[in-house]
Amino acid sequence: AMSGPKYPGQWAPATAMVAFNGCPDDPHKPSSVPIYQTATFIQPSAAESAQYDYTRSGNPTRTALETLVAGLEGAHSAFAFTTGMAALNCMTRLLESGDEILCNADIYGGMYRLLTKVSARQGIIVRFVES
Repeated sequence: AMSGPKYPGQWAPATAMVAFNGCPDDPHKPSSVPIYQTATFIQPSAAESAQYDYTRSGNPTRTALETLVAGLEGAHSAFAFTTGMAALNCMTRLLESGDEILCNADIYGGMYRLLTKVSARQGIIVRFVES
């Protein structure tokens, strides 16, 4: 197996993706990141929590993906979402009253409602353009 830095910036993106070790502490040393198909994780005790508790708030598979994407982008961190609406909702929460969004007029209905109903109440200006 190739060894290299956690964020292999000197490699071509394709090489970095296949050489990425997303679970370096796994005692079984898998050649690719396992997919954790669980909703909950066992905790050390009722008074002590582990790194992961409920898969919606995080799991090892998503952490590996976010680490890989951050490395490929040369970023400090990256965020993966389970739906496009979750990502779009998070993006709009970064804005403040008076900020503007320029958006294609032909968008998903749920996003249209998020922008015209929820974001508008926060004072965010939304401009739709035909493309």
